[in-house]
Amino acid sequence: MGLPVVAIVGRPNVGKSTLFNRLSKSNAVVDDTPGVTRDRNYSVVNWGGREFIIVDTGGLVTVPRGEMELNISKQAEIAAAEADIVLFLAEKIITHEDAEIAQRLRRGEFPLIFAVNKVDKDKDEQEAVEGWRLAIGDPHSISAKNGRGVADLLDNILLQLPEGGKGEEPHAEIRIAIVGKPNVGKSSFVNKLLGEEKIIVDTKPGTTRDPIDTCFTFNGRSWMLTDTAGLLKKKQFGIEYYSSLRTVSTIKRSDVVLLLTDAVEGFNQQDKRIAGMAVDFIKGLVIGINKWDLVEAETNTAIEKEREINANARFLNFAPIITLSALTGQRVRKVISLLEKIADERKKRIPTAEFNDFIERITLKKPPPIVSGKRSNFLYATQESSNPPVFVIFCRGAKFVPDSYRRYIMNCIRNEYGFEGVSLKLVLRESRKGRE
Repeated sequence: MGLPVVAIVGRPNVGKSTLFNRLSKSNAVVDDTPGVTRDRNYSVVNWGGREFIIVDTGGLVTVPRGEMELNISKQAEIAAAEADIVLFLAEKIITHEDAEIAQRLRRGEFPLIFAVNKVDKDKDEQEAVEGWRLAIGDPHSISAKNGRGVADLLDNILLQLPEGGKGEEPHAEIRIAIVGKPNVGKSSFVNKLLGEEKIIVDTKPGTTRDPIDTCFTFNGRSWMLTDTAGLLKKKQFGIEYYSSLRTVSTIKRSDVVLLLTDAVEGFNQQDKRIAGMAVDFIKGLVIGINKWDLVEAETNTAIEKEREINANARFLNFAPIITLSALTGQRVRKVISLLEKIADERKKRIPTAEFNDFIERITLKKPPPIVSGKRSNFLYATQESSNPPVFVIFCRGAKFVPDSYRRYIMNCIRNEYGFEGVSLKLVLRESRKGRE
């Protein structure tokens, strides 16, 4: 049974993301610019021993100015339709647009809770009574900024929560982060995979600003795909900069990273930097060359692209490279099967006795080199963890093992045990004791 869903809706810039942050203790992008939240953002709230999913949405507008505002408003309407409870948020001064939105919401088949935000002090209560004229129930006076009245609002939400709801279970067996430069086709990939317009797609770079979690089932397993804002160069600040920070956080909590690159622009330094994060955080990694429909399909084109990436970033030679088109759907399903395979590889564990014998065998074949007149002595080896896979070798003279020999060990591990698409970590730990 899924969790109940509560969607926060209202016109732009009334404090929806601020309230979302307070309820979920997360950090959606908050800014004074109207329309900063463009897509639906989800988080699990635990209150009074109950869990429910809170959904932040872009602003509802009655007269959209252009296609983007129309799409943002459409996403908010979809969120309301998918919710078990709709939390309508307005400010102390009720506008004509608030009245039109309230009239639209009254026609919906869902419990409706009304909250008036920015009631920061007791003296603001007088202005808040204006909310009664919308005729949608008792307005809850709150301050999303300082928390005033929020606990009472949550108590009221609990009174109306159904036992089960429309939400997905919050736990996913496989977590995928979809990353890449702005406008490389991340949202289009998710939409094509799921067969629905769940994420706003626009031709302008930077449409997705907050990470967006999408849950689904594939091969009988629960998945969570997180579409992220494109990572920007470090010197860029403002809203986009903080979106980039959340992209890093999304990579950290994923199992496998799908790095989408542009077939036309090629693999560049920014792609290399993003891939490096996946390696640093010991994640699985797939490199997807998107927009393949725009590339002339010559016989060796894919091979040449793969060689280009391997030459530019040799440390990524463990990661599979696949060409695809999010626009046409070419190899999109194959990508998800590959991600599943790598997620399973990441959970692989080698028995300690077997791993010790393996390390002894490869070091006899090629002993550690002599450095500064000293050779390290390997004593004992074990796989310390899986998901992520971390290997530890206890030895004497760990500081005399050069990087080239570390790479030799890692390559031998891959040749023997696979770990396709999985970042590995090797730790050489100094020990004064013999094998225990």
